[in-house]
Amino acid sequence: MPNPSTAFPLKVEKTDYRILLIDLENCPNQIRQLMNNLEQYAQIVVCYAQSGTKIPLDWIIPLTTVVNQNRLKIVKMPNGGKNAADFGIAFWAGLLMAQTNNDAHFDIVSDDADLDHVVSLLNDQQRSAKRIRTQKQNDAAPIAKNPPTSAQEYCIHLDTHQKNRPVKKETLLNHIKSKFNGAGIDAEKLFEELSRQGAIKLVDNKISYNQKKITELAKQPA
Repeated sequence: MPNPSTAFPLKVEKTDYRILLIDLENCPNQIRQLMNNLEQYAQIVVCYAQSGTKIPLDWIIPLTTVVNQNRLKIVKMPNGGKNAADFGIAFWAGLLMAQTNNDAHFDIVSDDADLDHVVSLLNDQQRSAKRIRTQKQNDAAPIAKNPPTSAQEYCIHLDTHQKNRPVKKETLLNHIKSKFNGAGIDAEKLFEELSRQGAIKLVDNKISYNQKKITELAKQPA
């Protein structure tokens, strides 16, 4: 296995820098999106243990080019087994976090909820990150008539991840944007709503959390 310290440039100065990590073991069909992904992400890491996934012959030359440019890394785990690719994703997420600027954003493609721990750790280090699912939710599942408000949904998240909470306002705003990506939620307005409700308090740019109020808001009817 190549030395990971030389796999990518040591420092990235580009703004709006997006990194994609793909759990191919869990999402084998994601390989079909690889060429499109290369147009959207600065760096891509694909991790797998055992996979029979095939790529079109027409892709060989362009993929060789991006591999030589250190934009694409395809990692086969040296030992197979359960969760082997997950450990690869976690390793490369940490390595790239150390090698990129704070404005780099991480997307992890996997239907394995265990990788939410990697997302939480990245968020805890003030990095923007989210997990992207490929499977649709069960259509047979009941649809809530009254979906939770954004404040309630975020309080549910805070209540669940009590040990991984942002400590600064800027970090909290970035985390809100990441969690509600594409949902049209105004992070500043949600921050003000949480402050008004007494769930959070800002003092000298440091956030304190009212656990009792957070639990109360998380459990209140929508």
